[in-house]
Amino acid sequence: MAEYFPELKDGFKKLLAEAKGKKIAVAGHMRPDGDCVSSEFALADILEKAGAAEVVCLNQNPVPYLYENFKYGRDFLPAETFTDTSFEIVTVDSADYARTNDALRARFPKPLGCIDHHVSNDAGYAKINLIDTKAAATAELLAGLMMDAGVDISRENANRLFMGTVMDTRQFTTSSTTQKTFEIAMCLIRDGADAAWVAQQLYQREKLSRLKLLASFLQSLTMHFSDRVCIGLLPKGIYEQTGAEKAESDGLVDYARSIDGVEIAVLLEEMPNGVKGSLRGKGPQYQVNLIAAQFGGGGHLAAAGFTAEGYDINTFYPKLLGLIEEHLQNYDKLNAKI
Repeated sequence: MAEYFPELKDGFKKLLAEAKGKKIAVAGHMRPDGDCVSSEFALADILEKAGAAEVVCLNQNPVPYLYENFKYGRDFLPAETFTDTSFEIVTVDSADYARTNDALRARFPKPLGCIDHHVSNDAGYAKINLIDTKAAATAELLAGLMMDAGVDISRENANRLFMGTVMDTRQFTTSSTTQKTFEIAMCLIRDGADAAWVAQQLYQREKLSRLKLLASFLQSLTMHFSDRVCIGLLPKGIYEQTGAEKAESDGLVDYARSIDGVEIAVLLEEMPNGVKGSLRGKGPQYQVNLIAAQFGGGGHLAAAGFTAEGYDINTFYPKLLGLIEEHLQNYDKLNAKI
């Protein structure tokens, strides 16, 4: 059988060997999505079975409600207060180590490993970097690495990794979805993933608070540049007003992108000391990661994020519009030559 990630196979085996007998903390990016949650918990299981002395999972934020039933006995320890330097760090789904937690990065300056698929993670920051920017999800990459290395996939990890792949591909609809994505998903079902159960957990357990948050976001949508760009806002106090958790904002920006004619969609969230942004492009050709990079962010060609510190919404909004306008002009010039 053909291998899925042959160029990373030896690196993955090296990571498993390096973890043997050591205490490992698996860390993911703040405000974790399904790909991050599934990859953290699955990798923790893998490293434990590979002989790690102890394995814990770290995150700046708790497991979102939507993914509670994928914990299977695991949970996140708070990254900010984790001070046991007898552990080594392995990150997942984090293009930039800073996306985990500043305090954690200061205590553990060089992670043992990094498993990731973001295009902005072009060099890697760990001792062992397992990065494939063509993978549709870190969950897909991790599942493929396990299959290539002959590592058994439990029913629990099959469900987790199938869920992570579903979430990061928006139900296998993103441009990053490939034949390999479907093949790995099929193998996960073979190994025990229950696609119907996963779908029920993800799409039939909505909270009323999230729907109220969505209603507020939809009412805020504003069109720009001949309706090519749609921007929506989450103002200060909206979580208290709706009763929603911050994790419930995940996926809201996709509603703005779904509007016919919109090429770039933006969700802006007012923070105490800045503005958090989520960007979506109608396709990878829009390279919204380049816009996010202007504020120290990154991500994928069609999906990226950032946090712009020191701004309020009134000073940030026009600055962002200027950058998007310039970005679209460059895009139009490039495509006019093709």
